[in-house]
This record gives sequence, C-alpha cells and structure tokens, in this order.
Amino acid sequence: MNKRFLGFVSCLVMIAMMLSCGKDNEVVNHLLTLSNYSASVSIGEDVSVGVNLSNPSAVSCIDVRKTIAGQVVEDFSDRINVAGSTFPFNYIYQVQAEDAAGVTVCSFYAQDASGQQLDAADLVMEVAIAQIPLLLKYDWQMVSQIIKGEDLAKEYMKDDLFRYNPDLTWEKDWGTVLSVDGMETLDATCAWKAVMDGARIDSLYTVKYNIFSPGIPVITGYKVLQCENRKLVLESHQDLSFVTGYDKDERVVETFEAVSQTDDFTPYRGSDPASYFIENCNPGSY
Repeated sequence: MNKRFLGFVSCLVMIAMMLSCGKDNEVVNHLLTLSNYSASVSIGEDVSVGVNLSNPSAVSCIDVRKTIAGQVVEDFSDRINVAGSTFPFNYIYQVQAEDAAGVTVCSFYAQDASGQQLDAADLVMEVAIAQIPLLLKYDWQMVSQIIKGEDLAKEYMKDDLFRYNPDLTWEKDWGTVLSVDGMETLDATCAWKAVMDGARIDSLYTVKYNIFSPGIPVITGYKVLQCENRKLVLESHQDLSFVTGYDKDERVVETFEAVSQTDDFTPYRGSDPASYFIENCNPGSY
C-alpha cells in the first residue's frame, strides 16, 4: 500500500514538474513591440523605430515619454493616435543636445480608451557627444606620448590635467608630481583654437607664454586623430634636435583620456595664479 502511495505521489510530482517547465517555455506575446530596442546615435540625428501592435483595435493611443539618466523629462510628450494610423508605425525622434547628459530612453505606453495602460516598450539610446562639447565636458589626462615608437610619457606628465573652456581659454593643473627641473611651472596657459571639418575637429592649437618672455606667444598645432569615446589623440611635429638622437621634425602622438571635471582642479597648483597673468593673452584673436 505504501509503495503504491509513493508511486502515485511520484507521478504527481513529475506531472507538476512537466507543467512547470511547459509554462517556463511559453512565449509571452506582447501587444506592443518595437523594431529595435536600442540604438547608438548622435546629436541632431533622426532615429527611426517601427512601433507595432498585435491588436490595434484594443488600443486607443500610444503615449511617448522620455527619460535622461533615469530622470523624467517633464516638458517632453508625444502621442501616436491609433485610429487612422497604419502599423507598423514609423516613429521618428530627433536626438537633442540634452540627450548627451546620460542614457536616453523613449518609452512607449499603449493605452485603451479609458486611459488604462495595456503594454509598454523602451527604446534605449546611447548618445555620442559631438566633438567640441566632448572636448569641453571633460578634463584630459595624458596616457601616453609616443616618439619614434617609444612611450616617453613620464609620471609627472601623467599627473597633469588639461581643461578647455568655452571662452577659448585653456588651463593646466600640473598636479603634485613635477619634473626634476620644474619646467612646466614656467608657462602661463592662454588660449585654444579649433579648426573644424564639418562637425569634426581637424586640428587644435594651444597658446601659452613663458613667464620670462611674456610678449612672445608659444603656439603648438595638433592634428586631431581622435576625439571620441572619451579619448583624445593629438599628433604634432616638434623640433627636438636639442635632445641627442632626435630631429628638428619629430612626430609626436599624445593620447589623453577623459576625466570628470571636479572642483579640485587647480591651475598653477601650489603657486600664485596672479603671477602668471599675461597682459598680451587675448583668446579668440590667434
């Protein structure tokens, strides 16, 4: 009797397990679906997504709302009226400058005539920052300096932070590690200038003055090899003939990584900034 009872219980358990597995394998049929759920986009770009309804007669409208970095954008709202629309519906969103502040999500909410939410779907957009806004958004820290195939970036160079300001001034925080001779402390930073090729920075120029020659600007030109994905790669040609083994026209490739700007950034760290004032410095005039 006990054996029969145990056998009966075992059968029930197996049936329950089979039913459970069957439920796990069921495909959930959504009322609202999108042609794609993620996109890598740029500011100003039109993003197209197909919005589809499996049963349009059950839906009155689809509300579209937006969040940036998890925060609801209160002044954004859009609506797709189902009546008179053809599905899949081609919804177009133009990427705004504000969308670069974080991951932007356009959420689509299907509602019936009473306003009850029936289904929802999200389009997640990763916004690439345009090059000038990217340059201004971060401080830049040197990762490497390649000359003749060798990385010559010293620790005191990797300790520096560079900041490009919207008013066309640039600043340098030389950090707490200085070169042996402290040569970096003899320069007063002044201005920067970008030469554009459409939305891309083709070349970048920096202007500084040696505090012992305040009337003579030192202008360095760089070819911008990369300014994206939080990386800045600059190519310059410099006269290094004063160093044994180097020529008058050496190719120098410097790579910088983006660092979030903080209030700790201190130009002329440890010195009096007033002593670096250059009367001849005139950003925007170079």
